[in-house]
Amino acid sequence: MLTVNNHYIRWTLFLGIILSLSSCTAKKLTNAQAEISSPKSPIVKRNVTDLTPKIQLAEEPQWSPDGKQIAFMSLDNPGNEEIYVINIDGSKMKNITKNKVKDRSPLWSPDSKKIAFLSGRDGNSEVYVMNADGSQQTNLTKHPADDYPYVWSPDGKKIAFGSRRENRENNDYEIYTMNADGSNITRITKNPGYDSVLSWSPDGKKIAFISGRDGNEEIYVMNADGSDQIRLTNDSNNNAGAVWSPDSKKIAYHTLPDPFKKDSYIYVMNADGSGNTQLTNQGISQNPAWSPDGKQIAFESNRDGNSDIYIMNADGSGETRLTTNKSKDSHPVWSPDGKQIAYECLNNQQSHICLLK
Repeated sequence: MLTVNNHYIRWTLFLGIILSLSSCTAKKLTNAQAEISSPKSPIVKRNVTDLTPKIQLAEEPQWSPDGKQIAFMSLDNPGNEEIYVINIDGSKMKNITKNKVKDRSPLWSPDSKKIAFLSGRDGNSEVYVMNADGSQQTNLTKHPADDYPYVWSPDGKKIAFGSRRENRENNDYEIYTMNADGSNITRITKNPGYDSVLSWSPDGKKIAFISGRDGNEEIYVMNADGSDQIRLTNDSNNNAGAVWSPDSKKIAYHTLPDPFKKDSYIYVMNADGSGNTQLTNQGISQNPAWSPDGKQIAFESNRDGNSDIYIMNADGSGETRLTTNKSKDSHPVWSPDGKQIAYECLNNQQSHICLLK
């Protein structure tokens, strides 16, 4: 009869377990290495022009709808935010607010003749409007609560803004609309929660907005008069940055970075919330912006190790890196003809307005 040493059996079993664990660990390491070594996006270098090289700080670039100028906020002196305009070739830069307290968040009217903006000159944040040359600066909201401009209606007849004038003690921001001259202020959301940061559909019929009414920030849509409010996203993420496609059929948005996962992705869905599709899958990708023809989406991402400007096709394919700045590039905005992109570029620890051609 064959006799087997018990010590040999125990050693063989132990060795088998070790080899099995080693195999599993190797697979996990291989998978982790595969994630780390995911292919980087191809780089297509374009001409980059710093439009504001002599300014200490410049942010919030906004193209005029006629494509001739860019409005932006600049820190003229410490604590004094002003609104400037500049031609797209970098000439004729001009401070058009010239006020001793903050003026920021410029919004062009659809006909490029007026600019709505936020001003603190009356002791609180108010919505102002002025001519494109800075003349006739007028307070439209005139309320002791803080008011924040969001967007013009596509026909230029109304301005939507946010305010907590109905409940100033809580973080109960609501959405209002008013005529372009400040008349007929109407509250269009009535919810004990945060409703804010909206996008008006190009056909003028719908408004997409962010709401925290159900516990976390989700994308909602409603008719332009505030009726028929519908929740479009329903997940554990906080969502933001909703923007309509030029044909008003789709909405792009991004998830907010999870402090534990440290990621943020861009999604596109139909206007009714169906067909929600994740387009990006690496790093923090934010602030999607549709090209005027609706075929591409520009966005910022740190997927390759640094925050740069990217574009991709509207279905998520063809992801391409456009900038290689060693510092941060962010907030891309397409020119009306789709041939250029303005964005915030960080140079020598100072934020400037740059232009991609």
